[in-house]
Amino acid sequence: MSAMAVGTDLAAYRSAVAELAPLVRLADADEAGVLRVVDGRGAWWDRVERLTDALGVVVDEPQPAPAAAHERLRVLGVPVVVARRRLRADVVATVAPVPAAHVVVDAWGAPSEAAVVLRDAVGWARVLAGGPLEVVAHAATPTADVLALARGRIGVSVTRALGGAGVGDALTAIALGPRRVEVRTDSAAATIHVEIDDLEGRRIAAPRREAAERVALRRLRDAVATDVRPGDLDELAHDDGILGVE
Repeated sequence: MSAMAVGTDLAAYRSAVAELAPLVRLADADEAGVLRVVDGRGAWWDRVERLTDALGVVVDEPQPAPAAAHERLRVLGVPVVVARRRLRADVVATVAPVPAAHVVVDAWGAPSEAAVVLRDAVGWARVLAGGPLEVVAHAATPTADVLALARGRIGVSVTRALGGAGVGDALTAIALGPRRVEVRTDSAAATIHVEIDDLEGRRIAAPRREAAERVALRRLRDAVATDVRPGDLDELAHDDGILGVE
């Protein structure tokens, strides 16, 4: 297969395109029928809808979107890959499915990233619980959010606290059951740490060092080539829905 063209103004993705050659290449200025990268800041869903010439789309670090926006995106006719650095698809693949009786997620972040950190904490709760979650209770204060969630008989708690006025965030997600699985993310680190404890002892997953941008572009290229629709948007809609974004 010839190299697929990628249209993007984001420097990190342009670098990823160069690294992935000859699988992909940068698109010419007026070229149609290419893979597009959309910055997830602001009303990213409007920008995705306007990409009528795209073969597929990467949405990079999307802000939480309202349910109405997700409904509109369901009718898109092209594959969409969502790049979430706290919830990387290649890391998720190493820990799911995980039999669990209870899941606990604690997250911390600056006010500017509060909604995204909470949404991605919910995402890890969904992964470790093995599927969609229901809201049992939600308590919020100016400095913290606490969510009580459930998947069948699996109890799930998610806590997100605010701290400081700077940047940076961290997250710890633990699944308790026949196996104990712990996931730790830190915005200052380039990798996500995964530990699994069971009767065979403790195993630490090999860190995934490939840049998130490369992972996203490879996944999108493969989805277009195989005509497979990734479940990224459905998962994002679930996680945003738990937050009740308006």
